[in-house]
Amino acid sequence: MNNLTLFLLGLVLINVPACLPQNNNQCFSLTLNPSYPCCKGNNIVYTDEDGDWGVEGNKWCGIGDGNPENTCFSTSLGYPCCKSCNVVYTDDDGDWGVEKNKWCGIKDSCASDSDDSEFTYSILKLENKKRNMLYSPLSIEYALNMLQEGAAGNTYNEINKLIGKSEPSKYESFGKNLSLANGLFIRDSYYDRIKTDYINILKEKYNADIIKDEFKSAQNANSWIKEKTLGIINNAVSDETVKNEKIVMLLINALAIDMEWVLQFSPDNTNGQTFYLDNGDTMTAAMMSLKEVTSESIGYYLDDDLTVLTMNLKEYSDTQLEFMAIKPTGSLSDFVNNVSEVQISEIDSKIQTAYSTKDGVNVKIPKFKFDYEISLKGVLKELGVKEAFDELKADFSKMGDAKEKGEYLYVSSGIHKAEIEFTEKGARAAAVTVFHMGAAKALPPPPKRPINIIIDEPFMFIIRDKFTKDVWFTGTVYEPTKYNSDDYKVETTTSSSKTIPAKTLPYY
Repeated sequence: MNNLTLFLLGLVLINVPACLPQNNNQCFSLTLNPSYPCCKGNNIVYTDEDGDWGVEGNKWCGIGDGNPENTCFSTSLGYPCCKSCNVVYTDDDGDWGVEKNKWCGIKDSCASDSDDSEFTYSILKLENKKRNMLYSPLSIEYALNMLQEGAAGNTYNEINKLIGKSEPSKYESFGKNLSLANGLFIRDSYYDRIKTDYINILKEKYNADIIKDEFKSAQNANSWIKEKTLGIINNAVSDETVKNEKIVMLLINALAIDMEWVLQFSPDNTNGQTFYLDNGDTMTAAMMSLKEVTSESIGYYLDDDLTVLTMNLKEYSDTQLEFMAIKPTGSLSDFVNNVSEVQISEIDSKIQTAYSTKDGVNVKIPKFKFDYEISLKGVLKELGVKEAFDELKADFSKMGDAKEKGEYLYVSSGIHKAEIEFTEKGARAAAVTVFHMGAAKALPPPPKRPINIIIDEPFMFIIRDKFTKDVWFTGTVYEPTKYNSDDYKVETTTSSSKTIPAKTLPYY
């Protein structure tokens, strides 16, 4: 290390703020749970999604900053990284969030994530048809991430442009209250063609169930989906789908919640009240109500344009969800067309709790129950994921060896089903996303059709260096030389049976 380098390093050390721990031995493994020490050396023996690992004293240790998606500024201040990108406070150090009632730092990767397309609400906008609608962005994102793991080339790029490189948050299933599961059903006759690396990625990163199936019926897949959606969704996959010999895999995400409100409604306070419909008509709805609430589990925001209500569901296995209702003063359809993650974050920053309100708040909201189904092929193609559904252009070379056997893996179709029930007790909802993976036989080569190059109209010409492309001459031809038959007479000689032109050919 030269003297200049030593001098610059000295400047860096001198200027470390006094409030920060002056510890050069910071690495990604300190932020993990459980945490691991930083390596003293740089001998890498293993690499995973978190970063580079070494072994010292027969114990694992971290090397370097690791995956930037798992790092954040707050670890040096003694606070963990947030799992989500939801910013609730910003100071000179950076953006902060709150998880499990504790401060955490927003990950470095969130800055780039915010530049990705607004995937969360993109399908909502496409399905904005002034009717009850429901889907799970998280479920679709999980399924797309697993699909992306097997994609390459432009197929990968199209998926990546839609959902970005960041992975969805991890959740642990909890009894009959919370379920999130991933699965890959593979036709038994096709199992050996799926790459081991792809199967291992799904197992390790997504805790996916890998199931070999004869595909004689959809019973096995539907039973799995019913179990993973807490019994809410039945018959998501048809027998006709799995019996189609082209379908060789089902890539599935299923999730469900059955959670109670922190502050429940009393059925005694539910009664029929007027609900104003979009077309100007009215109906009598089953309206639930709470009076003079002063609970931290209820939040609200009011202005001339919006009425916003938030309600906390109970915490299950360190996971707490909340419900948010947004009622615009004007057209809901117009609001949906323009909604964005940035706008929702701005609303979040303005929410105040009923606890902070002197006289409490009164809450009225109707019960509802319905289901919804989306055909994902058309929706995703409209959002830019096109090649995945194209038999000849789809590139899932990281998923299987189909191309080597004269076949092409592609997404035949995709479905998303969701159901919800919203009552005095709580919220019960489920969603499933299924991609039907097909294997198409490669088409035979087309018959030979020579291309005809016929210059029979006025043309421009260029004479140029073949390699440097320097143009030596250029021009146009409107009237080429006329044909004169006398110039092309042939003579027969006695010495040969061959005929030769009477006119000498030009020299080349």
